[in-house]
Amino acid sequence: MTHRLADMTWPEAAAMPASAPVAIVPLGACEQHGNGMVLRTDTTRAEVVADLVAERLAPRVVVTPTIPIGVSEHHMGFPGTLTLSPLTLQQLVYELVTSLHRHGWRKVYVLTGHGGNNAAVDVAVSRLRGDLGDLHIAWSGLTPVVSDIAAELSSSRVRGHSCEIETAQAMYVDPTLVRTDALVRGSAQLTDLDPAGRLARSHPGIQFPQGYDSLSATGNLGDPTLATTEAGERLVLTAVERIAAFLEGFIDLPDRLEKP
Repeated sequence: MTHRLADMTWPEAAAMPASAPVAIVPLGACEQHGNGMVLRTDTTRAEVVADLVAERLAPRVVVTPTIPIGVSEHHMGFPGTLTLSPLTLQQLVYELVTSLHRHGWRKVYVLTGHGGNNAAVDVAVSRLRGDLGDLHIAWSGLTPVVSDIAAELSSSRVRGHSCEIETAQAMYVDPTLVRTDALVRGSAQLTDLDPAGRLARSHPGIQFPQGYDSLSATGNLGDPTLATTEAGERLVLTAVERIAAFLEGFIDLPDRLEKP
């Protein structure tokens, strides 16, 4: 039987919380990814990883439809990018998870393929924990789960968006995401950035957001021309393994009790 909630009938879905106590909620984006990757890259990465985790843990996990547009204001300097406000995405996550809770799910994992969604997700999770006292909820991005491997495989001092790491993941999860002949090196070193960008990237832990149209003429950081499918396979499958290992423990947690 499918693990995708939207492919079930309602009687099938009604039986799921008892046998599949965890629901994964993938989040994506529709935004520029430089000259050589398509706008749906973050959405597809999140969907594929969610599916692979669900297959690894079958039949104990369901996957909801993906929210395909995220918080991408910092990419709006490039055509094709669509954005929600942080408040809107926060509310979408809140209401989707609340719907799951009303139908019996008490363990939810939000998986975002786009780092720009992080702040909104964090606030939504805080609200949900306060409002739904018996809900266990966790969340993560993709690359942060394998940050050690990303650091090992990366060649660029400045990396992140559409760099060799994200491009490698895209090559593995869906080769149609990548226009290999159009990949170009982006801002890969501090000297490639303008003064505000250099300041933002030189002091770890300090948040000084910049629009990507000021960080990079092509919209990407790092050097995606160095990406390989083999690197992407290692990054993606390790992320799947680590998320699945977390969810094994998540499934075994006792119910979170409502506070009186």
